[in-house]
Amino acid sequence: MSINYNFMKRNAVLFLITLIVFFSVKAYSQQAQKSHQQLVEVSDKTLTQLSKTDHWRALLHINSHSKESALESYVDDVNFFLASDGATHPESELRATISALKNNAETQCKFPARSAFLLAQIKGLREEVKPAICQEYVDWRNKLNTANVVLVFASAQLNSPSSMYGHTFLRFDPASVEQDSTYLSYALNFGATVSEGDSGFLYAARGLTGGYPGYFAANPYFEKIKEYSRLENRDLWEYQLNLTRDEINTMLAHIWELQGISFEYYFFDENCSFRLLELLDVARPNLYLANHFPVTAMPLDTVRVVEDAGLIAQTHYRPSILTELKAQLAMLTDEERNITLALSKDISLLEKKVFTDLPKAQQQLIVDSAYRYLRYQNTFNGRPKATTRRSFLLLKQLNENPVTFTIPIEQPQRPDKGHKTDMLGVSIGQNLGNSFVEFKYRGSFHDLLDPMPGYYQGMSLNMVNVMIRAYEGGKVKVENIELLDIVSLSARNSYFSPWSWKANISIEQQWTLDKEVLITQGSGGGGVSYQPIDNSYVFLFATGRLELNGKLDTYASVAPGLHTGFLYYWPKSTLLIEAEHYQFLFDQTKRSRVSLQQSVQLGDNDSLRFSADFHHVESTLHDNKAFQEFTLEYRRYF
Repeated sequence: MSINYNFMKRNAVLFLITLIVFFSVKAYSQQAQKSHQQLVEVSDKTLTQLSKTDHWRALLHINSHSKESALESYVDDVNFFLASDGATHPESELRATISALKNNAETQCKFPARSAFLLAQIKGLREEVKPAICQEYVDWRNKLNTANVVLVFASAQLNSPSSMYGHTFLRFDPASVEQDSTYLSYALNFGATVSEGDSGFLYAARGLTGGYPGYFAANPYFEKIKEYSRLENRDLWEYQLNLTRDEINTMLAHIWELQGISFEYYFFDENCSFRLLELLDVARPNLYLANHFPVTAMPLDTVRVVEDAGLIAQTHYRPSILTELKAQLAMLTDEERNITLALSKDISLLEKKVFTDLPKAQQQLIVDSAYRYLRYQNTFNGRPKATTRRSFLLLKQLNENPVTFTIPIEQPQRPDKGHKTDMLGVSIGQNLGNSFVEFKYRGSFHDLLDPMPGYYQGMSLNMVNVMIRAYEGGKVKVENIELLDIVSLSARNSYFSPWSWKANISIEQQWTLDKEVLITQGSGGGGVSYQPIDNSYVFLFATGRLELNGKLDTYASVAPGLHTGFLYYWPKSTLLIEAEHYQFLFDQTKRSRVSLQQSVQLGDNDSLRFSADFHHVESTLHDNKAFQEFTLEYRRYF
């Protein structure tokens, strides 16, 4: 009886345990199924909404303000997308990314920014995605070791078509980096991959039409300093951004996603500066920085937008090697500069009385200046043996008698604080005895008489300059459509011998057969300029001009010419006096112009300009004509 009882008792316990296990497993299974159903329900309910968020669309480089029917990513590389229609349907790309995360943990390594966003936003997704060890990504992040991000603006370089308006890139700094040790930092650049052998015309044509692929690339910052500061003589402006740690992590994760991904590169809109704004929009999605530039994205304007968004914490000016050298030479007297130049050519001057009679401090300043000058020259002349030897001997002299001195370099006005690049103008004037009102619009950038703070003296770069006149009596006509106008005045002296040059393409009114006719012309020239006194230029160009004029039998006319002038800058005003003459070859027409212009800065973005032009035309086709034009113009920059 006792055995039976024990047996029954044991069986009852086992039965009870079996029941508990059975119902526990069933309950767990039902709970898991319920959790999965909840995840599916949540996902189905929120995925569409999630795909419309600014953050997700920024990660896909889709303008968040575009209409739903016109969505399209700026990324032109199919390798960036997981869905076949991902470039135009952000929801499809989102679903494809979620599916990839569930099926392949390595997706987290290819798309760390997307993965982090989705895992944080979708409840329960993290439990369905296996952890992944992304060693390459971790190594890359450790190499960059980024604690701060700096936006760098390289000043305009008229001699480089792709950098006429300046250039921007990002710098990644480790923690507690000092300004003089940023050589260890990394720079992120977006640039076009140009085919070898492309001519200047082909380069411009392809750059304007998106004919080049653009890629992001990270390199040591010292390489950028060498490229811009030493080789291209461009000052650098470094704007430290106030991004948080999380924002920096998000940006870097997205940059990793863009490695090897191509974009179409356009000089004026989808360029280096536009792409950097997209990265900042990824880091802080509610900024909408890229949306400010639907048509053109001038590098300087993008810096202003970053400033207006409150992203800039502090600014640092890094002068170019040429700027430093000129500042050091300015510390010397005229006689000492002559000795410095002579010493750079003849090292034996170190033993001559004209040098040894100088105070020791001045001797070392002269030696250091000569050494720096030779190093600058060696950058461009291929380091000839004789020059290299003189440079070595000067360095030896400096090391034997070390003297410390400071080069005083006055920090110029920040370029982003200069006048804005678009311009509207209205003027009143008189031409050929008729009064008129003229309206003017200029798409960019700066001319010789615009307010100077933030810009370089002797530089003019204008594109899309349209002038329309309304005369007394109601006659309205196009006076000028200037497609391109460039003037680069680079002053010569004993040390430097740069060439100055100019170029212009426009549709303009010219006196033909006793009346003004709208013609198409292209002109340009090269020459020299000097600075007889501070803040002034005297220049002379040998020029050429091609005109297309339907009113003439020859249609096309060619003319050599001369162009000379004087330019002077006051703190708030600029004076330009110039004269030019053309001798046309086919019909022997002679055309001369003398002009006087004076501008006055009224504010940061306002100026007043007076001009007087005196024209004289001699031709075998019509009577000689002399006439004057006077204008008073108000300009507003925006």
